[in-house]
Amino acid sequence: MKEIIDKYLIKQTSYIVDLSSVDFITWNENERDMGKFLAKLHIGTKETRFMCQSSSNLKELLEAWTTAKGARIDIEATELIW
Repeated sequence: MKEIIDKYLIKQTSYIVDLSSVDFITWNENERDMGKFLAKLHIGTKETRFMCQSSSNLKELLEAWTTAKGARIDIEATELIW
């Protein structure tokens, strides 16, 4: 995912988020555009929304977040959808 550089999520022309400061991430599939996922990055009492273009894009975001937090998850993209 070209939006992630090291531990930073970059939304071009909008914002940059230090993934190590994100407390938790929630997501759901976009009802109007199936196959895309809206991820919410929760930082304290605030949240930043990021549209993932696919489940594999969401997987990359989650892996980058856990790595920035000092851990590593092994999850399949198919495990992220229901």
